[in-house]
Amino acid sequence: MYAEVIIPLALPKNYTWSVPEQWHSAIRTGCRVEVELRNKKYAGIVKRLHEEKPAAFEPKAIGNLLDNEPVIHPAQLQLWEWIAQYYLCSEGEVMAAALPAHLKLSSETILVFNEEAGDDFTHLDNDEFIVAEALHIKKELKLTDVQQLLDSSHVYPVIKRLIEKKICFVWESLKETYSAKKENYVVLNPEYGNEDRMADLLNNWSRGPKQLELLLAYLHLIRTEGDVTRAALLKKSGASDAQLRGLVDKEILRIEQRTVDRIHYLPRDITIDFELTPAQQQAFDQVNNAFQQKAVCLLHGVTSSGKTLVYIRQMEQVIRRGQQVLYLLPEIALTAQIIRRLKQHFGGYIGVYHSKFSQNERLEIWNKIRTGELKIILGARSALFLPFSDLGLVVADEEHDPSYKQQEPAPRYHARDAAIYYASLFGAKVLLGSATPSVETYYNATTGKYGLVELTERYGAGKLPEINIVDTKALRFARMAPVKKEEPFAGASWLTDTMGAREDSGDAERGKKEVSESPTGARDNGKPILSPALHAAMDKALAAGKQVILFQNRRGYSPYQVCEVCGWIPQCRYCDVSLNFHKLTNKLHCHYCGTVYPPVHTCAACGNHRFVQRNFGTERIEEYLGDVFPKARVARMDIDSVRGKTAHDTLIQQFEQGRIDILVGTQMVVKGLDFENVSVVGILDADSILNFADFRVSERAFQLMEQVSGRAGRKDAEGVVLIQVANTAHPVLGYVKEHDYKLFYQHEIAARQQFGYPPFSRVIRVTFRHRDKEVVQSAAQFFANNLKKDFEPWLVGPAEPVVARIRNQYLMELLLKLPKDGHTISFAKVVIQQQTAMVQNARGWRSVVIIPDVDML
Repeated sequence: MYAEVIIPLALPKNYTWSVPEQWHSAIRTGCRVEVELRNKKYAGIVKRLHEEKPAAFEPKAIGNLLDNEPVIHPAQLQLWEWIAQYYLCSEGEVMAAALPAHLKLSSETILVFNEEAGDDFTHLDNDEFIVAEALHIKKELKLTDVQQLLDSSHVYPVIKRLIEKKICFVWESLKETYSAKKENYVVLNPEYGNEDRMADLLNNWSRGPKQLELLLAYLHLIRTEGDVTRAALLKKSGASDAQLRGLVDKEILRIEQRTVDRIHYLPRDITIDFELTPAQQQAFDQVNNAFQQKAVCLLHGVTSSGKTLVYIRQMEQVIRRGQQVLYLLPEIALTAQIIRRLKQHFGGYIGVYHSKFSQNERLEIWNKIRTGELKIILGARSALFLPFSDLGLVVADEEHDPSYKQQEPAPRYHARDAAIYYASLFGAKVLLGSATPSVETYYNATTGKYGLVELTERYGAGKLPEINIVDTKALRFARMAPVKKEEPFAGASWLTDTMGAREDSGDAERGKKEVSESPTGARDNGKPILSPALHAAMDKALAAGKQVILFQNRRGYSPYQVCEVCGWIPQCRYCDVSLNFHKLTNKLHCHYCGTVYPPVHTCAACGNHRFVQRNFGTERIEEYLGDVFPKARVARMDIDSVRGKTAHDTLIQQFEQGRIDILVGTQMVVKGLDFENVSVVGILDADSILNFADFRVSERAFQLMEQVSGRAGRKDAEGVVLIQVANTAHPVLGYVKEHDYKLFYQHEIAARQQFGYPPFSRVIRVTFRHRDKEVVQSAAQFFANNLKKDFEPWLVGPAEPVVARIRNQYLMELLLKLPKDGHTISFAKVVIQQQTAMVQNARGWRSVVIIPDVDML
């Protein structure tokens, strides 16, 4: 018997091992096995068992069978294979992304003393002598032990010399890293389970009164809450551990250690306590009808139309049939708010899965899904890889969001599209939801590939917010008038970021301070943060007790600074990008490689000390709002301010509860969050959204602006959205102003067809990386020349991307815009893999990294 085994390496094809006879009856597809490849041990997954001996090599034997039951279902293996083939990666790379770390195990290097070496180590140098002495005493040392002995992480040369001198040899062991959580429970001695016996004990109590109080507290807890933990009992009774030990010593109580879940689940219950509106009921019925004909249905509903309630009713149908539901969300930030709503209706049927959970927690959720104990999983794209046993429905909320597409590392899959394939393996239905569907999805829906249901009115007959366009070109040179001091929440109303603005005498000193004083010695000289119109709208909203959301798609304090004399801009030494100043750390940060630099006070080109700060990030906006609205409670929501497993949830709950008046943030504030009291939304710099060099720029801009505007005016609140932009003639602004997705789609689909972009083609981008610019250019050109023979009409490039160097790696890209023909696309993928092998086998290009990205975003 032979086994095709997937191991977490980027192998072009899976390796085959032989199965020792002792495991013939126990081994099954989906089980983990211990295998060895080039003296390294791996925990691999058995993909296929067969009796075909490989002709080209003699297979090695499997070292150990790690599981009695499969940890992977057959449908998952099919999904892995499809992702590997479709997205041009290896199944090993998919496995590395899909499995929790504890199922992959870790290979640990162990040094074993060679008894034939004796005990004479005088011929060794100092480091070798230290390790050899320790080995002679302990016989075995882990790699980490050697690092501690030598107080260094660079121990491989020492180990290599010891092996060459035959002092020791090396072997690899796999260690299980998961540990179950244990909890101490207090239980009553069965002898006192009889009521008469307990009454007799209490009536004739002759021990200390504190122990009696502790016992009575225990009896109360056991009746009201069931099982009682040691920690809960001590907290409830206020007793000491010594008093509890006294009752244990007297054999009245006992302490039992039990294995418990790390995540607390509510009782399993379905409670649907709402009625759908007529529009929602119609949409619900239409989705059911669509599922009679199609496996996939798009629910296109305007913001705040109540799509989530339709999802809940669809999920209820599936759960009552005993099947499972996968509810996908693009961002972790959304899970906290949605999970609270879903738990009200489905209780302990629901679990959450995303990257903020610990590895132990992830493995426990994995096992509950595999056994069917959890019926609904809410999670980001990684939840797609969970081992569902009977999947009935996939909900992909905000299906348009680019966060569904994995960027780095491989597999570069799109969770929405992969979920559609995964659902097909179970015969499950897929419900896609969005107020601003992706152009490809809406095209599939309008051409009949998917079902289409539209929800055109807001829940509770609410109105879509009014959109106002604010021209920032006129503001840059405008003379600002002071604001009356008695206005609510108003401090100074001038714009700190104006070019050539003159403040009135009452505000002159403060204006000079804002302009001249900055943490890096740079002057402010850029776009306005708040226009008078937005400032006034915020004043009115705050005075009425309403909330405000401000959106800026840049984090940090200032995106870049420029020398006022020669125009030099501080840049990252490893990337071709400017450095972003973060005031909280007082450092310059590269947002591409993460390198941090000290602030720059002197121009490296001309030696001048005068810098001008350009543009503004969320950190600076937060600081500015604190000055302008001193009575308002301001919070920031971006990747820098929201860290930790519960940080998102805490901030969102504070905003929901009205403990925050103004929330400023990046795309985290855009995506599907539901806040009832928001009446004003400000998009502070729409030009930064509209000016990307990408064929999807209009689609992304419309989606971002329409989604963030949808946070305003929900429920019965009147909403207003102000978009600050210099390019007021951009056509996307007109569609956003009218909330007209269909008109935007008609314009965009015509342009896509004219220039041959998706959905009328399939795009594959191939990126080349290398430390040497000439090497990467020559490799990319060779690659492109070989593709021209078969794909010249559809080949674009190679060319440098907008950011041509990241982490000291130079980049080149080429694009294949292939017709939507299955044979052509499959042939192109084969050719790309062949050319990749050719380039990487050539002597001068072996170290060139080649990255194919199918359906790139």
